[in-house]
Amino acid sequence: MSKKQNETVDALEITNATVGRRGFIKGAGAVAGAVAVGSVAGATTAKAAKTQLNITTWMGVEPGRKEAWESVLAKFNAQSTTSEVKLTGWPFAQYVNQVLTGLEAGTLTDDLIMSTPDLAVRLFKSGYFLPLTDAIKAAGVTPNPKIHAYVTKDGACYGVSIVTVNFGLLYNSELFSKAKIKPPTTPEELLAAAKKLTKKPNQYGFWHPNIMAEQGDFWFNMQNWVNMYDGVWAVGKTPKANSPEVVKAMQLWLDLYNAAIPKGINNAAAVQLAANGRIAQGFWVSAAVNVLKSTNEAVYAKLRSVALPHASRKAASRVHPISLNKLGKNKAAATEFLTWLFKPANMADLTMQCLDFIPPFPEMADVPAFKAYLKTLPWIDGFLTPPSVPITPMDMMGDFITKSDEYGTIILTNLQSAVNKKKTVKQAMDQAQKELLVLATKL
Repeated sequence: MSKKQNETVDALEITNATVGRRGFIKGAGAVAGAVAVGSVAGATTAKAAKTQLNITTWMGVEPGRKEAWESVLAKFNAQSTTSEVKLTGWPFAQYVNQVLTGLEAGTLTDDLIMSTPDLAVRLFKSGYFLPLTDAIKAAGVTPNPKIHAYVTKDGACYGVSIVTVNFGLLYNSELFSKAKIKPPTTPEELLAAAKKLTKKPNQYGFWHPNIMAEQGDFWFNMQNWVNMYDGVWAVGKTPKANSPEVVKAMQLWLDLYNAAIPKGINNAAAVQLAANGRIAQGFWVSAAVNVLKSTNEAVYAKLRSVALPHASRKAASRVHPISLNKLGKNKAAATEFLTWLFKPANMADLTMQCLDFIPPFPEMADVPAFKAYLKTLPWIDGFLTPPSVPITPMDMMGDFITKSDEYGTIILTNLQSAVNKKKTVKQAMDQAQKELLVLATKL
């Protein structure tokens, strides 16, 4: 364990980090259409009398995280004489659209909903979340105000993070060692390292989603790229798609795409490449590590991380809350489950099984098993604060946070003209800017 890790763990600085997800993990194990993860073990004799609670989420198809949630729910279901909880939902690439469609149609009546930061803002402002005051008070915890501010109103918290992650540069230390290079610290070093580590078709120096068929994954990752030159996607209702900072970031991405990124493959295929030691590095969220560990323990042992290689060290930070659905029918039972889940020992158990490390509330940091666990993760340095400087999607997107997917569609669609060499990156972003100004009128 590094000196930096010891200092961070000992000081428990991460309990106050404003951090928050995703790399290639969203496509891993994904299946088409809606999925329902069967309920986990409960007391069979009492099953018929139990209230069935459903959690809408994308985690039921994510390797490692799926098993962690099933394990934790099994404990609750075995203990509870009144309720049984199961996961339902869709793969990440489909998730936001499915949730929005279901809620607007009044057909999504699951008792609990997990949200991405962008989706959470949208649903919170639309009034779909209910305050979690009773569960939080009964569990005796105090959600970190820094990471829950965007789902808090009049002192009431409407969502508690069940996973908080931020981006870092995750890399295969064995591949770097064989190439005799060090992890990059600047954009120029990043591109040079990626080129040197690329030996097509057997090895690639960088990974980033790049197909429009998985646009949710593509935009999720691309949203973070604006940090490479300390830019933002918008200020208030003013888009910044053709600002010098964004254009430079998109050009760097395109240079990497042309030189070192495997093209035209989905995220599931990328997972296999990385798990086989054929992808050297990428800007991933810390949650990606769990997928790789579940896929190949040998590669997991070689993973290390550093901060994103640019001057400000800013990295998109993502908080994913669980919330009570206003349309749910079993609010009392759902509150009982959340009270149990929010207990520090139970939340610590879930966090550790998911291979996460950022507590949603300071009480969890006092759990002895969690303190010991933090010292066993040699790959977390690049995701800590410092060296990473976490900022939220709200910081990057301005008022467009409620139209994040629409913003992403415009960016990625226009970027294709640069990918196909029909326009320069600047020309592509100029066109995107025009379309985003129209979108701004709908905010």
